[in-house]
Amino acid sequence: MELNQFIWNNYKESKEGKEAIKLFEEGYLDEILSKFAIDKNKDLDYYLNILVDIIDYAVIPNEIQLKDLYLHILDKGLKGLDNEKGEKFDIFHSEEYDFIISAIEPLSLALFTFKEEGEESFYIPYFFFMNFAKLQKIADTFNVELPKVPLRKDKRERALYYLEFCNLWNEFRKLNNLTIFELCAFLYDFAPKFIGEEKEQKLPEPTNIWLCGGAKDDYPYLIEAQEETTYFWQGNQDTLKGDIILMYCLSPKSSIEFVCRAVNDGIRDPFFHYYGSIILGNIQHIKPITLAEIKTDEHLKELPIVRKNFQGVNGTRLHNEDYTRILEILKEKGEDISRLPKLSSANFTPNQDCKNEREVEVKIVEPFLKDLNYSENDWVRQLPVRMGRGERNFPDYVFFAETKKGYERGKMILETKFYIKSNAELEETFQQAQSYALRLSAEKIVICDKDFIWIYTRKNNNFDRTKYLKYNWQEMNNPEIFNTIKKEIGKDFIK
Repeated sequence: MELNQFIWNNYKESKEGKEAIKLFEEGYLDEILSKFAIDKNKDLDYYLNILVDIIDYAVIPNEIQLKDLYLHILDKGLKGLDNEKGEKFDIFHSEEYDFIISAIEPLSLALFTFKEEGEESFYIPYFFFMNFAKLQKIADTFNVELPKVPLRKDKRERALYYLEFCNLWNEFRKLNNLTIFELCAFLYDFAPKFIGEEKEQKLPEPTNIWLCGGAKDDYPYLIEAQEETTYFWQGNQDTLKGDIILMYCLSPKSSIEFVCRAVNDGIRDPFFHYYGSIILGNIQHIKPITLAEIKTDEHLKELPIVRKNFQGVNGTRLHNEDYTRILEILKEKGEDISRLPKLSSANFTPNQDCKNEREVEVKIVEPFLKDLNYSENDWVRQLPVRMGRGERNFPDYVFFAETKKGYERGKMILETKFYIKSNAELEETFQQAQSYALRLSAEKIVICDKDFIWIYTRKNNNFDRTKYLKYNWQEMNNPEIFNTIKKEIGKDFIK
């Protein structure tokens, strides 16, 4: 949605709106930080020291225009001058990208105070450090497309993301006739209240298992976690909402001691040092499995992360067989493992007595689709499609179809055969499905017969017949394989 001017004007005229706008226009910087930036993970005194160094001591070269100051700091650094001692010192060294990324909140607030006479500041305070998900939610809510997050290794590009942030939201400000102070109130008071706290929903079934690590200072937070407690944590950017997170704690006894769930998808955060982050929830304390026990277990001791003494543990993927072994150890210790999450698997037995193609659909394909969370409303069977020279064709299944005549579309095509007994028959079926998929702008092709399932993914605007996933239906009760397929063609991932 766009910014509703009626709702915004009501906010501006409200007591809380006036107070927020006035705080950014006239308030003390420590008050702004305390209200909008500081939490348990941040040090107010550290932030204030950076602010004071920049605002009171920075030496800005005369030839540098304010709009170019951030770039100058990135590439040339920034000097400070202590007038009492008559000595210069480095506030930022040149190309000190890691420090600038970590100090973006106080640095951006300091830059916000600088402006050309008679003009509003170009620089906007950035208070989404370790909360990039909230910025994404605000952008999505108000139909603003955020710039693409640079790769982890591109430190300079990650630091430059701040300029893209400023450019983007200044455009939004001008489009909606906001002052710079009103924009700040919008980003840090109005918008968070407007989107509200996300209502707790039942988490989806887990599709992955990850290891994360907790330092000595983290343990008290984990042990005191309540049912509704959530924590920001370093994790793998490929984490999916609902995934299982095992927590390895360095202290007090170097052990796996908590089982958690991811309550959001992994985030790539340009200003988080470790880049990948998650939100932990559903934190359950379990009987500790110590490092010594792990290293003497015939299965677990062979894991690469164990051989590395859990160095770089955050965001390490585990296989289901590894997690199964951990559950076995917990059960041996007397832990009630029925309360702990487990990977889902397909809960059906393929019928091997199929006599024709339609029986393959009814007895195998459609029950499996329901395990992937589809319902019959999600597909259209035998959708009429014109394919050149006016000829009409009928794909077996089209998912999330748009059926307007002449403008048919679909997200995924599924073709069924009774028995594909040769590569030539598979090639013929693929060519048929490919023609449907390209005509309907589909991103996935699925081919099924009574024994196997093949999955093709569109890349570079076409499908490569030599690159596919292939599984036997008997493998679907393996959670690892089932969840691999679920991530490829499950309803939550296709829709």
